[in-house]
Amino acid sequence: MSPRPVFKILKWTMLFLNLCGVVHASRAHTPRQHAVRQGIDYMLDERYARSHAVFDSLISVEPERPEGYLGKALSYWNESMLLADGERFVDSVDRLTGRAIKLSERALKNDNNDAEMVFLLGKAYGLRAGLALIHGSPLDGVLHGLKCRDFLEETIRLKPDLADAQFGLGLAEYVAARQPRFLRMVSRLLSLPDGDRKRGLERLERVAREGIYTQRHAVSSRAYIALYYEKDYDDARRRFAHLHLRYPHSLDYRIRYLDALFGLTIQGRKDHREALIDSARSIRFLAEERNWNLNRWSRTKLDFIEGFGLYLTGNADAAVERLEIYAAEATKRSWLLGPTHLILGKLADLRNDRERAVGHYRRVRKYENVWGVHEEADAYIGQPFSGEEPVRRPPDTVRRYPEKP
Repeated sequence: MSPRPVFKILKWTMLFLNLCGVVHASRAHTPRQHAVRQGIDYMLDERYARSHAVFDSLISVEPERPEGYLGKALSYWNESMLLADGERFVDSVDRLTGRAIKLSERALKNDNNDAEMVFLLGKAYGLRAGLALIHGSPLDGVLHGLKCRDFLEETIRLKPDLADAQFGLGLAEYVAARQPRFLRMVSRLLSLPDGDRKRGLERLERVAREGIYTQRHAVSSRAYIALYYEKDYDDARRRFAHLHLRYPHSLDYRIRYLDALFGLTIQGRKDHREALIDSARSIRFLAEERNWNLNRWSRTKLDFIEGFGLYLTGNADAAVERLEIYAAEATKRSWLLGPTHLILGKLADLRNDRERAVGHYRRVRKYENVWGVHEEADAYIGQPFSGEEPVRRPPDTVRRYPEKP
């Protein structure tokens, strides 16, 4: 579906909006709250069978409450993130979310001041907004998102000290302030507020300090923000390292940690070059061990990062092999194809294969100008690459979302 890549960041955004919302955060952990917290922990650690077992038990014990249905929907949603056939979970997510909405609305007819149910209803609509967006319906997605926001604000009105309810509002406020292009268009159409980057981050930091169930999700979302929006790779590396220690079974956190190392290496740091190779290989091995077919972008980016690390550490033949695999499998819109052909051109020059090198340099111009690769390739067309890498490169200011090709 053609609009799908455009909405990938919203897919992740709505995930984090909803991960925090399965339960009302209370200092007293009821058996229900403990079960949901356990199910979420299994989900974030990508132990999905255990996560589903917890939420199935919750549904069995309390079939008229929405927590189990929302938790199970979120577990399916999270599982779809990295897998090539993740679309197969969409119908289940939609069905379970619809059930949670009906149960929440039914409960509110009996007690319209039940802050917990208002909270759950808002989060259910947040998940419904994400589904609309990945199905290419931005207007429906925004309208569901507005319902989500209204219910969260109503939750805070009913229970002002509910720190966890600030998480979804803070994340949405931050994203609105850093609007993707399509969101700017919809915002003008609906006269939506611009958001507030600083206040959004402050809300997230408050949840990171005071939240119960959403505390780790606030740290997680801040890590994503640092990596893909703020491009603060040191901060992202620290945050994803923390999450990896907490959830060692998670491939997603491993991949994002690797992305942070990659960003630092691009900025000129030399102490992570070997880690690029080792991490890419270990992630690929773990995925194969689980019989997981990663989505195309995640799978191919591992090839590029490993090839890039091999190039920087002087393993030319292995670098060529891995980068050629990337060039053959990546989509034609991939922002890493320009750097790929630039490196292949350099390696050809170092082998004194000038004709092949120039061919790669000329192909660089067909792709996005990341890190000034167009100008660098043009220079090497006139003067062969000598083996000396540029000391500094122009920064990449484009927002690179988790699965943008």
